[in-house]
Amino acid sequence: MPVLYTLKKRSLISSFCLLAFSTSSHSGRPMAVDDAALVSPQTCQLETWVQHNPDSKEYWAVPACNFGGNFEFAVGLGRVKDDTEHASYATLQGKTLLKPLQTNDWGIGFSFGTQMNTKDSSQKDWSVNVPLSISTLEDKFLVHLNLGWLRENTTHKNQTTWGIGTETQLAQPLTLTAEVYGNDRNDSFYQAGFKYMIYKDFVQLDASYGNQISSHDDAFFSVGFVFLTNTFLP
Repeated sequence: MPVLYTLKKRSLISSFCLLAFSTSSHSGRPMAVDDAALVSPQTCQLETWVQHNPDSKEYWAVPACNFGGNFEFAVGLGRVKDDTEHASYATLQGKTLLKPLQTNDWGIGFSFGTQMNTKDSSQKDWSVNVPLSISTLEDKFLVHLNLGWLRENTTHKNQTTWGIGTETQLAQPLTLTAEVYGNDRNDSFYQAGFKYMIYKDFVQLDASYGNQISSHDDAFFSVGFVFLTNTFLP
């Protein structure tokens, strides 16, 4: 999670923070693993959430729009606070589909992004990601596989990122999510959560709990809302 943290802390905002701004009826909040889908053409979506970590809190807002083509653009702002200091981050991401995901089929996409400390724009992390999604049971069970690359500014090292996630629709408004993710240099993390559409197809409530797989000493909890629009862009 925040890019300029070590991966142990980064995974709490998620090293997939650059990769996980998918905005669709499939993945997205509260998942870190991305999906092969875009926000609907000529619409926008706003993801907002608060996350409580063992020694810090995070506040995020990520709007994303699709102006009518096969491309989605997202901009995010985040604030991370602990007992002694705080920092702000900005993220940018672009995403396109190589094969759109359809019901009972598979899809694949490509995304690229950067995240930076707003006080020092030279401190940028860069990433690319390839999400592969598989739909089964009329979209009631979805599997998402991610493989990507991350260039971390603070260490000047390259990392191979990966993730596996599932979505299970229990009822029309309620979906359960489960995932594991990490990279080739640090410990992996798991996260489980739910999303519930509380107002038609326009307002979603979501929450999640996660932790480090090996030591279980980095538990984090998040809760958030997603707001979707009707078609309005030119």
